[in-house]
Formats: sequence, structure tokens, C-alpha cells
Amino acid sequence: MQCPGQDNRYWDGEAVFEAPCPHCGNELEFFKDDSQRSCKKCGNRVLNPRIDFGCAAYCPHAEQCLGSMPPELLAKQKNLFKDKVAIAVRKQLIGREALYKTATLRTEIAEQLCKEEQRGDMAAVLAATLLEDADTPLDLLRDLQADDSIITAVERLLNQDTPGSDTEQASLDIYRDACFLSSVKEGRKSEDDGKPVTMSGKKYLADITAD
Repeated sequence: MQCPGQDNRYWDGEAVFEAPCPHCGNELEFFKDDSQRSCKKCGNRVLNPRIDFGCAAYCPHAEQCLGSMPPELLAKQKNLFKDKVAIAVRKQLIGREALYKTATLRTEIAEQLCKEEQRGDMAAVLAATLLEDADTPLDLLRDLQADDSIITAVERLLNQDTPGSDTEQASLDIYRDACFLSSVKEGRKSEDDGKPVTMSGKKYLADITAD
């Protein structure tokens, strides 16, 4: 079955519209399901300013549905998934502000480490760091219709299962470092309680303990 949002039988009069190229001002014609268009005047690729990427945040068929996604869209896709998980965790931790504050700090650190390490499964790592203190983390992901592969990856991280690949090892290293570093930054642990294993984690620890 085709997604109704992409099926032109359900489109209305706003399905085709024009928007200026942000690079040269030339008017571009978009169909609502275009993820991007190439400007005929300057040649730059331009993202569709009206497309709703909500489902792309977790749908495993997003690239097939929306076409070949540029790096900007892939980044937005990951951020949308992270935001969805964060909102769900926030609702579950109402009245437990300290836990939510720790979760967001832990995730900020994990995101920084993932970007600097340039390895691991960022979506799974960020979800796991957000869900560390949630009551029913896997049910929460299922409610968000997360892909089974992400749910499995998050479950393995939360359980700290033995990695079965280099990517899983990198994800676990970053996840553990983020948990440890957030504890140090909040004063619940000292640098003598353990050491990060990633290079970016070691640098982060040096920076926060030098302050």
C-alpha cells in the first residue's frame, strides 16, 4: 500500500507550488513529494521547504519513498527521531526533573562523541542515552513505531550485551563513555571512578576536570 501522503490521488490544490532558490532567487517548481530540486539557473540542490519529514524520522523505507536524500535531510531525519524520543521520555519522567536533566546531558555528550568519533550507530546511541532511566524504554520505542533494528540495537546497548560487530562495539564504547562523563559532570562520580575508552571521551573528561 502506498503512503497516502505520497499518493497523488489524495493531493489538493497545494500539491504543486513555487519557492525561490535560496542561492540565486530563481523560482523553482516543487511537487509536494519532491525531497529536493536542482535549480536550472545556478545548479544548486534545494530542499523542499514544505515537505513533512515526520515519518522519515523512523521509517526504514524513507529513502525509497522520498528519493535519494542529501546529507542535510539525513541529519534532519536523525534529529527528528531524537526529538521524538526526547519528548516521549519527558512525558514519562514528569515529576522527576533530575532524571530528565541527566538524560538530556547524557545525550548531548553522546551526540558530541558520535560526531567526533565518526563511528557507531548514532540513532541507537542517542535513543539509549535518553532512555537509560525510562520506565519502559522498549515499549516507548514501539509506541513511536521505531524500526525493529533500532529497537534491537537500543536494547543491546541498555543491556550492555557483548558487541557482535565493530559498529556495535563503537556504539557501546560511546554509550558507556556518555553515561560515565555525565555522572562526572554532575558530580555523582569522580574521574578516579573510571576512564573513558574513546579518544573523544578522554578529551571531554580532560576538559571538564580542568575547569
